[in-house]
Order: sequence, then C-alpha cells, then structure tokens
Amino acid sequence: MQIIHNLSQFQPQWQNAVLTLGVFDGMHLGHQALIKRTLEKSTETNAARVLVTYHPHPDLVLGKRREEHGTELFTYEEKLGLLQSFHLDAAVFLEFTKELAQMSAESYLRDILIERLRASSIVIGYDQCFGKDRQGDFAFLQGLQQKYGYTVDRIDPVLYEGEVVSSSRVRRVIRTGDVMLGRALLGRPFYVTGTVVRGFQRGRTIGFPTANVDLPPTKVLPSNGVYRGWCERGGQFYRAMINIGYNPTFHNQLLSVEAHLLDFDEEIYGESIRVHFADRLRSEQKFDGVDALKAQLNKDRDATRELPAQF
Repeated sequence: MQIIHNLSQFQPQWQNAVLTLGVFDGMHLGHQALIKRTLEKSTETNAARVLVTYHPHPDLVLGKRREEHGTELFTYEEKLGLLQSFHLDAAVFLEFTKELAQMSAESYLRDILIERLRASSIVIGYDQCFGKDRQGDFAFLQGLQQKYGYTVDRIDPVLYEGEVVSSSRVRRVIRTGDVMLGRALLGRPFYVTGTVVRGFQRGRTIGFPTANVDLPPTKVLPSNGVYRGWCERGGQFYRAMINIGYNPTFHNQLLSVEAHLLDFDEEIYGESIRVHFADRLRSEQKFDGVDALKAQLNKDRDATRELPAQF
C-alpha cells in the first residue's frame, strides 16, 4: 500500500481509481463495510483502490474537541497499521487545515479527487460530507457525475443491536469502560500503543511489577478501573492486568495506564508495547492497606489467567 502525504508533486500510477474518503477514526464495522465496498467496486471496474483521510483529526483543528480530553480512537500510527490489512493500493493522508476546511465542495471534488487522484468512482458512507459547510454530500456528488465523469455509490449504515455503528458511539462506550461492546463495534479489541516509562515502581515492591505506558493526550481511554487483556510486545502476546487511574491507595496525582504482564519479568523501559483490552474487572478503589490491595490483585490475576493466550 502506497502512503501519500503531499499531493503537490504526486503523479498517480493509475489511470482510474475507486476512491473512498472520510476521517476513518476507529476503523469500526461501518468503516470496514465502506472499504469492502470500495474493494468490490475496484474489482468490477479494474481500477485502483484508494482511500483518502485526514491528519490531524479535523475536530482538533476546528476546536470541536480539546486535545487533552482524548479525541482519537486510534492515532495516526495505529490507523496506518490498521489500513495495511485491507489490501488498498494507496492511502492518502491530507493535512487537515482550516484552509482545507474552507475549500468549496466542488473545488475539493475537482482539484483533489478528480484531477489529482483520478477518481472514476466514489464510494461514501450514508452520512459522508466534505467541503465548506459540509456541502459535499451524496446528492451533491450525484448532481456532478455527468460533468466530471465519475459514478457515486453510497452504503447504508451498519447497525449493531439496532443502533448505528459510528465513531462517536465507539468513543462513548470505550469511555464508559464497556470495552467488550467496543470490541464488538470495532471488530477487534480496543488497544493503546505507547512507550514504557518509569513510574513510582510501587508494584514491584508488592510482587506486581507494571509497565507504565506513556500515551499521547489525543488518545481516547477507557474509564478508570481494572481491566483484563493482553500486552503485545515484539509480536508476542502476554495476558495482562491493566489499571487506568490514580492508584488511590498510594494517593497518586497523575493519571496512569499500567499493565502487569503475567509470567513476564524482563526490563522493557523505552520499548513500545500495545495493550489490548478484553473486559473490565472492577472499578478502581482505595484499599485499607497494602495487604488488602495484594489480596485483590491476586484475585484479579487469577481472573486474568482465564483469558485465552491471545484474542
């Protein structure tokens, strides 16, 4: 898959492309259906398979969400990795700016999708819009098919338990800690990726050493609590107890994401790991002392051992 960041000097290697576009935050079941239809359409027409998305997240640029509150279900690097599995010919990451947001829908269609990327067919989601004031909807694209010589296809919303699968819904359920429902909507476990940094190292003193994961502030996180899951490191998976919170027994002031890897005792400071969430065990709580905390952690570890070796 070709990764494209700058279209100013870009010369496509294809004559025609089936193209889909959107933020693709989450790569959830709805996004997967959109990409699947794009691939099907390209097979029918023997055209290149191209996805157009944005970086940074439009909501951050437009001030709709504050960075420190978590906006992205998956970061740029994570999204790039997820896209690799879909057998696209190219993924275009347009730099999202306020100037791009003010570009008229027809200019966006003509200058970027048609002239630069040679779109012969465009596949959009049921609620997809682009261009200034979100003018570029399905009706808009239908009206300009003859002028610019392309076809347009719109997919229906994907439902799960009677409700539309959307990025906002996935964010909502992840933030409440319902990572099992999040997994159902995403088609995979929700995960975070970060560098292991030194924490207070209290876990080591009580027999539960943890990997303290440094994460970007844009990343959506599950609500504070204790979770079961897996830690992925160098292609290997380890069952893991995951704590998100402030460790109230020790009166921490800063939010931390820590994972205790079962049957693992290596030093991994400075390494990048990925933590996948299976389900929520309990809320974070303050214990009367270290002995009470250790007793609960032993129960959490026993429950975590019941997970399969990997998802």
